[in-house]
Amino acid sequence: MAHPVWTLIRGGNVLVGASTVAVGALMVTTDFTQVELILVALHSICVAAFMGAWNAFNDVQDHEIDSINHPERPIPSGALTLIEAKAIGRAAFLLSIIALLGAMTVAALYSDHLVSWLPSIGIWFVAFLLMFHYEMVVPASFMLKHKGLSGNIAISLLVGIVIVFGAAAVNGIMTPLVWLVALVAMLVNAAREIVKDIEDQIGDADRETLPKQVGAERARAIAQLLILCSLLPLVAPYARGLLPMGLLILQAPAMVVLVWIKPRLYRGEDHAAQKSLRLAMLLGLTGFLASVLIAA
Repeated sequence: MAHPVWTLIRGGNVLVGASTVAVGALMVTTDFTQVELILVALHSICVAAFMGAWNAFNDVQDHEIDSINHPERPIPSGALTLIEAKAIGRAAFLLSIIALLGAMTVAALYSDHLVSWLPSIGIWFVAFLLMFHYEMVVPASFMLKHKGLSGNIAISLLVGIVIVFGAAAVNGIMTPLVWLVALVAMLVNAAREIVKDIEDQIGDADRETLPKQVGAERARAIAQLLILCSLLPLVAPYARGLLPMGLLILQAPAMVVLVWIKPRLYRGEDHAAQKSLRLAMLLGLTGFLASVLIAA
């Protein structure tokens, strides 16, 4: 059984997020210098710690709702106290800042591209603003978590900019392929967030989620539309010559899973659908990574 801290920060998702930074960097180049390897590693640590902090704060904010929707989570199950969860979140957030400052120091001392690396700082602050305006229930916050589709988009923007963050580590923020890959991840994750809200709507008593606003069936239809839209940037890099057209076959697993999700949504199998969406996103990123490595 997983340690409560690992469960609190959603360790599996944290590892995926950290590896996504490397995927973003590889969309720019497969020939890293030693300094670039260090910068990518520090960016990965920064993202992993940031995600861990966000997940911990999320569980702190949702501990009462989780007692209904997810009683096995560390706080409602009693494995961790609120004070312990807050301390873990703060420590992870501090580690994220330290990793970002470390990357800035390395770039300043050993890289010839400090100015072009600076977008990393801007991206980190965008991520911080997304976290603040999503999670925090204070007058200064937009409280996006309680505002339906805009909250789903906020979470999904974070997923997409992690890929851009990885590209920024190696001076590649303007690479078109990076933005197309980020768009695929964002659209698929937005669909998954909507389906998760459908799945959790009984316990989400204090949230005005999209399913509550428009109904579960219309929310599923919006999720399906986002899935269809994700197929365009999934194919575009191959169709536009950014990657060899023959390697599009590597995206077949992701496309098959995305197509199979429609009947699951039609039958109301929301848990299976959101799990399949996560798998499709991982398969898509893997397909892009394999394409880049083969084409190098």
